[in-house]
Amino acid sequence: MIIVLGFYKRKPGLTYEEFSRHWREVHGPLVRNTPEIAKYIRRYVQHHLVPNDIFPGLKPLEYDGFSEVWFDSVEDHKKMRAEPVHRAVMIPDEHLFLDMEMTKITVLDNQTYQISGAPPVV
Repeated sequence: MIIVLGFYKRKPGLTYEEFSRHWREVHGPLVRNTPEIAKYIRRYVQHHLVPNDIFPGLKPLEYDGFSEVWFDSVEDHKKMRAEPVHRAVMIPDEHLFLDMEMTKITVLDNQTYQISGAPPVV
């Protein structure tokens, strides 16, 4: 299992609300409802980072949100990205609401540290 984390800043000229609405109401359903994409994804989570000041003295993150996309393998991630619909539909949609210069992606394996309860089965 791998998890792809994407960190996103809204496209210049968009309000946070416009960015969040597009990501939640357009892009998310596009991922879910495109079988050629969805068949590779085990879990897709959007984290919308609402601007706040609950940690005085600390600089907020430079991002408006981040996502977790879980795949069974690196190979499945590569296969998804090779799907023609990814290039034809998904990437153009990302350009509608994301600042692609600020977009950062990283990959990690599924490691869990549990504080309470029974340990997870790995």
